[in-house]
Amino acid sequence: MRLSVVGRDGVATSEGVAHSDGDAVELLVAAVANAWAQVRRDEDEIHRIVLGITTMPPDAPTRERLAAAVSAATGAQEVWLVGDAVTAHLGALPSRHGVVLVVGTGIACLAIDAGSGRVRRVDGDGYLLGDGGASFWIGRHGLAAALASYDGRGSATTLAAAAVERFGSLESLAAAVHALERPVNAVAQFAAVVQDHARDGDPIARGIVRDAASQLVSTALAAATICNSDPVPVALLGRAVGPGTPLRSEVERSVAQQTTLVLVEAAGGPLDGALRLASGAAPEAYEQFLSKWSTR
Repeated sequence: MRLSVVGRDGVATSEGVAHSDGDAVELLVAAVANAWAQVRRDEDEIHRIVLGITTMPPDAPTRERLAAAVSAATGAQEVWLVGDAVTAHLGALPSRHGVVLVVGTGIACLAIDAGSGRVRRVDGDGYLLGDGGASFWIGRHGLAAALASYDGRGSATTLAAAAVERFGSLESLAAAVHALERPVNAVAQFAAVVQDHARDGDPIARGIVRDAASQLVSTALAAATICNSDPVPVALLGRAVGPGTPLRSEVERSVAQQTTLVLVEAAGGPLDGALRLASGAAPEAYEQFLSKWSTR
């Protein structure tokens, strides 16, 4: 988690929260309070705090509980909750037009057509049901390839030795991963290893990265269908698609073959979008995604 204050330099960080860790609301409030304590000055009073959340609570009572608890922990008069796809779009595309695709453990994808105000979210359905091409997807396919190589179902790959180095023997790999306290996070972290081996030329790793890029581009294409422009600007965010990564290179190659998409440099990230919401009224296109809570 990263926190910044409008009009100040510097970013405070706090440990992230996973749903498997326990009560997500309590843990998230504690993380916010910890980050706020790092930057707070004695004279500070918070008018509004905006949280761009990876997974928004699906029900109104939980959102209200979260907002009220954040207010109590920080003294904020207003608490705005919104999905991280929204803060990412507002941060990356100041024109408020186009597609933003955030690639982390999962993905967040949001398209907005500035002319009509139409919006569309695509995928972001979590590691069990979607998030095609994200870090968990890549890491899972990398470990599966290592196991397939070990038991004869697949071709030889350098990912097998990499999996042993990180998790232990391939014979007990599946049991070891399933027994981890945060297995989703551990599998997602293996995506960086897959990208390294793709860069070094391992054909299995390269194939996984190509397939991941295909998934991401398909997601962007589906989102872009609402946008009335040709081509539709697409901004990529997230370390998995950072400059120079094999995944970004594959996405760039694939997009270059399309006539309906064009990659653009992101003007900022989700934290920048959250700061814009904190410092002013929400643009109309984003209003529908906001959950607002106030002490007044």
